[in-house]
This record gives sequence, structure tokens and C-alpha cells, in this order.
Amino acid sequence: MNSDENIWIMTKSARDMINAHLFPILALIATASCTSIALSLLPIAASTTRWNSCYDVSQIWLQRNLPNLPEAERPALSTNYCNGGQAHKGKQ
Repeated sequence: MNSDENIWIMTKSARDMINAHLFPILALIATASCTSIALSLLPIAASTTRWNSCYDVSQIWLQRNLPNLPEAERPALSTNYCNGGQAHKGKQ
């Protein structure tokens, strides 16, 4: 064998080696990326669950304690309260 043939064989074997290992490496990277994204969404999901609970409870509270409050104002007051606004103090 001459040196050109050896280079061609080494190049071919290196290319085959890369092709054989490329898919598992890319699959591992994709899996790690998806896992990282899913873990980063957990705090957002917990916050959303707490906000929805606050909204539902404040809707019930407004319905029980302020029955004369117009129906259209309840969602706005509940949203304001759950986003950190002041609670409704009633008519003064």
C-alpha cells in the first residue's frame, strides 16, 4: 500500500467512526436540553398553581362577602388582589 491509500483508509475509518457516534451524542445533547427546559419550567408551574388558587378563593370571597358587587367587577378585583394589589375595602 502506498501512502495515498493509507490516508484514504484512515480518512474513511475516521468518517465512519464519527458517523457511528454522531447520533448517540446528538441524542444525549437533545435529551439533556429537553430535561433542562422542563426543570426550568417547574417554578413557573408552581407559581401559576398558587395564582389560580388565589384567584378562585378571592372570587368565592367576593361572592360571599360583597353580593351587591357587579358581576363584571369580580374578576378585575380578584386579579388585582392576586397580583399584589390591595384587597377591596368595600364602600366607604
